[in-house]
Amino acid sequence: MRSYTEELMVWDEAQQRDSFAALWKLTEVSVVTVNGEDVGWLQVNERPTEVRLLQFFIAPVHQRRGIGTEILGNLVAAWKTTARPVRLTVLKNNPARQLYERAGFSVVGEIGVKFEMKLKA
Repeated sequence: MRSYTEELMVWDEAQQRDSFAALWKLTEVSVVTVNGEDVGWLQVNERPTEVRLLQFFIAPVHQRRGIGTEILGNLVAAWKTTARPVRLTVLKNNPARQLYERAGFSVVGEIGVKFEMKLKA
């Protein structure tokens, strides 16, 4: 994510590490494994009133193979059954925004260098 972040703001390694450490909760994290190989990970915060996709990463060498589409599609199908709003943020220049839009998310606002997206009901 560093290359996308650096296009929009100054990269501060210490600040990035501190921010990541503050948000990281192992109980919310799942590793994405394909054919026995770890290829990514995601972090989801599920609350009684909403679901937040906090992080979703597929390693660059494994992107554009349908892995993210399949994982996100399965998650969206499960989340829709809960009737809770589902939200995420994405850097404005991150091509993953297209993945989220294909999965049914739309931009509902802006927070600094990110778009806030919500899953259409």
